[in-house]
Amino acid sequence: MGVTIAAPLSPGIAFGAVWWGMVGGGFPDWLDLRSDYHRHLKHRGFSHSLLAAALATIGFWLVVRLVAQSFSWPELSDGEIQAWSAAFGFGYLSHILADACTHAGVRLWLPFSQRIWWLLPKVLRGKTSGSIDFFARVLALAVIVVGVVTYLPRM
Repeated sequence: MGVTIAAPLSPGIAFGAVWWGMVGGGFPDWLDLRSDYHRHLKHRGFSHSLLAAALATIGFWLVVRLVAQSFSWPELSDGEIQAWSAAFGFGYLSHILADACTHAGVRLWLPFSQRIWWLLPKVLRGKTSGSIDFFARVLALAVIVVGVVTYLPRM
């Protein structure tokens, strides 16, 4: 998604959109496993819910907007801040959707419901480090490479 959002942007802002999309993609597991909150969060718990994705994206937008207003660098327009925030949010959602393709699934509606959701039928679900996951990573890398190669002549 970051590549799609980045396509119409200037090179520096486009790079930021791709970067923040990747950061958003890793953010749910960082919250669960690496941050100071890991003591309070269960893996694939609240951080893998739609509410957490919305709150993290709004928080990201607020922080970037505050930084852009408080300092002369970076000079970011509202549209550029929105593009970076959308890339972060779509990256976050892509992580949740990818985890919804695993045997464990995700609890999309925490804290309102404990129901586990899956994106794929049981026979197509895989392990996090299984062949489906590997294919998804290769496909994502290919999309980024094609996006960069397509974008380079515009620079």
